[in-house]
Amino acid sequence: MAPSGYPRPDALLGRGTVSARLLMHPALLLGGPRAILMQVAHPKVAAGVADHSQFASDPFGRLVRTMRTMDRIAFGSAARSARALEGLAARHRRVNGTTGAGEHYSALDPALTLWVHATLVDTALTVDRRYLGLLGRADRDRFYEESLLLAAAFRIPDDLVPPDLPSFRAYVDEMAATVEVGRDARSIARHVLRPPLSGRAGGALGLLAAPILEAVTADLLPGRLRREYRLRRAPSLVPGRALPGPIGAATDGAGAVGMGLAAAVSRLVAPRVSGLPVSRLAL
Repeated sequence: MAPSGYPRPDALLGRGTVSARLLMHPALLLGGPRAILMQVAHPKVAAGVADHSQFASDPFGRLVRTMRTMDRIAFGSAARSARALEGLAARHRRVNGTTGAGEHYSALDPALTLWVHATLVDTALTVDRRYLGLLGRADRDRFYEESLLLAAAFRIPDDLVPPDLPSFRAYVDEMAATVEVGRDARSIARHVLRPPLSGRAGGALGLLAAPILEAVTADLLPGRLRREYRLRRAPSLVPGRALPGPIGAATDGAGAVGMGLAAAVSRLVAPRVSGLPVSRLAL
């Protein structure tokens, strides 16, 4: 169950939402690298990350800070959510420049904001579909409807945001088929999938977690992007059929391996993100 106080009843996404049920699950940590690799497959996002973030020196720390910010926006009090949004906007105002191809980018570009937001929503749904099976069809539709509240909080214009789940899936499919994985994206991917965690214990954690993170990320990515990142999907993760039900009910090889990986990554990573709701939960 969620820790006391999460999510708050006055939060943007409250206690009884489908989003709370799914996003509070520790296995959602599995999707972090996948979401990042999808984001930076867009050359303008990749340039912004390469020019203005600490991925090379602290990729895991950046992921944790992003998760904390998203948690405060979605599940914090109204005041805490507003402060997190203001802080995010202030950071984004500083992120602008030119890609290697000479194109201008800005983190305030609503089309880029939509793509980043979409990768997070799509990743949560993909992790659930592949490994958890928590959401039925109606729940998936509801989860997407709830995500529209976040899109509005990020000030993405209504006419850019897909209005329902089918149109959202069409948007993600089109983007995944057209974005270009370049040098910046591949460099970021190397740091994300094999993070240089600090200290002797952190280094050992990195050695243990890296092969698992890479295998899961390859499994979760759309096929074209998996190939563009030169990742290989482990045969044991290719399903014989769709996962049939909720956690623990899967009978195919992918379900068993996926849940084993989910448990392993959660236990390895969650202790390092104390302060996040997911870090206080265990599979």
